[in-house]
Amino acid sequence: MDGLHGTANDWQSLISKLNGVYASHVVFSEMQEPIEIHVLASNRRNVKSIVRDVQSAVSARYGIDVDYHIISVAQVSSNIISGMGFRLIYSGISMRSSGKEVEVSVVLAREEERFTGTAIGSAIPFSRMRCIAQATLDAVKVCTGGAAFFELASVEVIQSNGRAIVVSQVYCLPENTPLIGCVYAEPDQDAAVAQSVLDAINRKLEIYTQEA
Repeated sequence: MDGLHGTANDWQSLISKLNGVYASHVVFSEMQEPIEIHVLASNRRNVKSIVRDVQSAVSARYGIDVDYHIISVAQVSSNIISGMGFRLIYSGISMRSSGKEVEVSVVLAREEERFTGTAIGSAIPFSRMRCIAQATLDAVKVCTGGAAFFELASVEVIQSNGRAIVVSQVYCLPENTPLIGCVYAEPDQDAAVAQSVLDAINRKLEIYTQEA
């Protein structure tokens, strides 16, 4: 597929905005053809309706007919999601390049709500990772009504037993307590950056919001 048909991240961002969908993961083949679409959704909606929504959204946005056989839907009770407290879930990411700069938008989800954060930085690999992490924290700030609980310290990729791992370090404010989050980089390093930030902050975020 060409660029007009979007990336896996683009598809995930689109699908995760559908009614009743909490998160999604899309896998493309080496030929950039969709081979797996995994959806985490509310059990308040019929599975067939969710599958049709995925097919319709992709068709309308990218002009591609998706075989329903590659779409798998896992349903959970909204009470389970609510029981997670204020934990946020990675929902999608989109990027727009302009010269040597890249603008990143990260979407986080909590129940039916979506929160989008943005950041702009250099298009070089290290700056791109930091930009994704900053956009993730910006989305958290949107979620908390503008309250800034965290500040990014670092984000990097390390190797362990032959596997790449994204590690993010975030400081809690105002006490400057360091938190560490890590996620395997495969199969989507950009998504892993955002998820590593959430891995670092989610437990503390729940405590902060309960105290607020």
